[in-house]
Amino acid sequence: MSPRTPSTAQRWGVALIGPVRQDPKADARPGFSKEDFRPDWEAHTLTCPNGVTSPPWKATLGDGHPRLSVLFPRKACRECADRLKCTGNVDGKGRHIFLLPQPQQEIQSRARTEQRTSEWQRRYAMRAGCEATVSATVHAHGLRNCRYRGMAKTHVQHVLTAIGTNIIRLSECFPPGTTPSPTRRPASRFHQLCQHLPSAP
Repeated sequence: MSPRTPSTAQRWGVALIGPVRQDPKADARPGFSKEDFRPDWEAHTLTCPNGVTSPPWKATLGDGHPRLSVLFPRKACRECADRLKCTGNVDGKGRHIFLLPQPQQEIQSRARTEQRTSEWQRRYAMRAGCEATVSATVHAHGLRNCRYRGMAKTHVQHVLTAIGTNIIRLSECFPPGTTPSPTRRPASRFHQLCQHLPSAP
């Protein structure tokens, strides 16, 4: 699931099936993730798993989008027995967490919880063919690089790219029992060199 998934579900009511990116700093904080903290949206506070409540958060921007900056008291985190597992530092700083606005944060937290279940993974496995097709058209056939200007010409390029992708895939399909033997890869220069070396006595 892309970073735009929460806003997609909020604006259009469409729930995209895809993995939400995990916290990039999760390895530095192996004890508690953002989903382990309980927000109070009316009081604008966040409560940690050990019961410490933060001061009211402050509105900020992250990558040009609205975010909520939550900073826990340094004294409370310094005295906490789980400090190293939570803050991931040894210099006595308090835990600092960024939240999305309430509707988006609730969608993101729910998605991160659901994607760990076997039911979600079974549903996402159905998208394997779609993901492979998108990856092939983007990386092998340059779908994201428009060669023409204007929506009409860009649309024609997309249609021709899809046709080419289908032709390539059809060329790889053979009737049962007629699959050609795999082509043997040529020997590398290192392998050729080893063949010409005298054998050891």
